[in-house]
Amino acid sequence: MEGSKLPNKEYQYYFIKLGNLYYVKDSCRNVKKKEMSSYEFANDESVAFRLDKESIAKQTADAYGGHIVVRNATFKDYINQEEY
Repeated sequence: MEGSKLPNKEYQYYFIKLGNLYYVKDSCRNVKKKEMSSYEFANDESVAFRLDKESIAKQTADAYGGHIVVRNATFKDYINQEEY
């Protein structure tokens, strides 16, 4: 019954924030990564790109001159946020 505890366990995840904007990653679905030369930011946290590893979040934030924002959510809530 260990799996039944999974939806209620808290997890940390991270956003990249630059001023009042959140890192969205890229929304250009038809562009190859090596051709990508710009990055998108939005002022809405609900569309921000979530990272699950602090080291990667810190590295990404440093690359853009931003900082990381730490959030906690249960596994169930984290998954539900993906549905928006």
